[in-house]
Amino acid sequence: MTEETNNKGMQQAKGGVFAQSDIELLRKSLEFYIKNSDLLDANQEAKASLLFHRLGRMEVK
Repeated sequence: MTEETNNKGMQQAKGGVFAQSDIELLRKSLEFYIKNSDLLDANQEAKASLLFHRLGRMEVK
């Protein structure tokens, strides 16, 4: 069997994969981690901050 045949019945996820409550929890967790972690270097902190702001744009207010 080819990979195409194997995947024929599988559906692809479209759009967002997180519930709104997930996004809120992820943002709160990420905010805590950014503010309280001494393990992040400047590059990692910048990436985490960008993710925090992208998640904020996904929230429904």
